[in-house]
Amino acid sequence: MFSNNTVRREIRIAGHHAGKPVTITPQADPIYRELVKLARRGNYWAVLTVNGIHQLAAGRLHQNNIFVKPDAVHRDGMEEFVVILPGCRVTAEKRPDGSYRVLYMQADLNYSELMEKAEKPGLYEVSKRSDGWNARRRKNGKISEEKNRLVAITDSKYDQPRDAAEVAAQRIAEAPRADGSLLEDNGFDMHFTPGKKRIGGLINYRDGVRPLDNAKLHESALLLAKTMYDARKIQGVSWIAEFGGSGVLTQALKILADQGVRLKDHYAFLVRPRTSPNEAVKAAHAVGLKLTRKFSQTHMLDYIGNRDQLELIINRLRNEKNYKLLQAITDMVEHGKSLQGAGAFMGSLAAVAGLSASAPAPAAAAAFLTALGAAVGGAATIGKLGKNMTEAWLPDKYYRIKSKF
Repeated sequence: MFSNNTVRREIRIAGHHAGKPVTITPQADPIYRELVKLARRGNYWAVLTVNGIHQLAAGRLHQNNIFVKPDAVHRDGMEEFVVILPGCRVTAEKRPDGSYRVLYMQADLNYSELMEKAEKPGLYEVSKRSDGWNARRRKNGKISEEKNRLVAITDSKYDQPRDAAEVAAQRIAEAPRADGSLLEDNGFDMHFTPGKKRIGGLINYRDGVRPLDNAKLHESALLLAKTMYDARKIQGVSWIAEFGGSGVLTQALKILADQGVRLKDHYAFLVRPRTSPNEAVKAAHAVGLKLTRKFSQTHMLDYIGNRDQLELIINRLRNEKNYKLLQAITDMVEHGKSLQGAGAFMGSLAAVAGLSASAPAPAAAAAFLTALGAAVGGAATIGKLGKNMTEAWLPDKYYRIKSKF
């Protein structure tokens, strides 16, 4: 009260002419200004962040949005919440009159440098070379403007994008619209998500069955959603998620659906999804994606990929004109056979590995498979288990071996 410094007033940053006013506190304003500067220089992640803040004015950021942290704090009529954006966490509050105020911002202004080092999610152009597959980052976050372009959405736990590209090339080749020869000639685009562990799966059961709640994927999903939005007018694009990449794709589709975006001439496919394929298919329907006869390809031991297949089949029957009752019945029968085969196979694996296998419940299944993986350590044991074991429990090794033949 005794200072001669003028008290800075809150500054309106959005909603000047339409929508709800959005103001920002003096503490958060310097970071916001730096982000605006980066956005004006063409930095696309900064553009996403600034636009995300401005969307408060349009009322588009609400608790149903995937990148708004739930459990908002309510006090004195104010609703405080956190918006998760690429390289930035924004704490804001909604006032009783519907206006918004940005309270705090935590931004990593070196985000571009981290993307260059592949320490943050990004889009890569993948091409075939004599020594394998090469991945080069696309700085603008946009895919090649080619008809029927293939885009892989990868799992995490790859040392570098090139490793992800080597595996993704093998896996997306199994998608219905992927032609092996054209894949090698034209290459593909790849959305890469760095991380120290796989996404979803039985070990990460909760993240697997509730992919929309996994806040660790929000940053990557928002970047993918922007890539998909920019590609919406390119004909016949196929978005193919491999393993845990299904979680990133599911969130990206939900973000687009919340914004009312439609991808009418695009396709989606899941290769051995480690997150709920039913959540993915619901999100795909919401943005109008086309689905081929098969929406996902799973191994009989992919518990997460198989657990809600019946719900997925019912959803497809209700929402897709080209998916007929006979096809649904056929898929249900095939799913039943797969479950029977998985039960018998688990018993065989346990016998070979020297374990006792009563049918494990979902909560105990992760522990069972972890113990099984520890027991299967020797080459002789792997030899007894053969192709199915290697493909199910050691998929990366399986695809590396497969790529050499």
